[in-house]
Amino acid sequence: MRIKTTALFLCALLPLSVWAMPGEGQQGQQGQQNMQGQQMQGKQGQQQKNSEWNQEKMQKRQAAWFDRLELTAEQRQVFQKEMQEHRQLQQKARTAHHDKLRAVLTDKQRVTFDQETEKMQQRMRNKMQQSDKSPRSGQNKRSNAEQ
Repeated sequence: MRIKTTALFLCALLPLSVWAMPGEGQQGQQGQQNMQGQQMQGKQGQQQKNSEWNQEKMQKRQAAWFDRLELTAEQRQVFQKEMQEHRQLQQKARTAHHDKLRAVLTDKQRVTFDQETEKMQQRMRNKMQQSDKSPRSGQNKRSNAEQ
């Protein structure tokens, strides 16, 4: 019983010990700013790694698709060129669409809009990674359809 009482007392006391730290105000703010800067750099590095990973995965899926279609080298080049042009058009259209939407908003709303848009893009990236189509999933669908 004494152990439990002591443990509860220490649990209640622990949060209060933060207030007793000297110079918490200024040092805490500077430390928090430093941590935020490090987190931003970490996020940028992680986004770059994710982008590279996504690019690599996309190329693998594309190569597997081209193999299933039994494309010649010339056909592969034409396919890749057309797909890249289409992606660029999609990106331009998406950017223009977001610019039009942002123009309607106030500065405060734009910040929220940008944050929500980033969250949505991150969810989509995560969803793509989770549901990344492995070769067996596509083959199963095709083999089932053929039977």
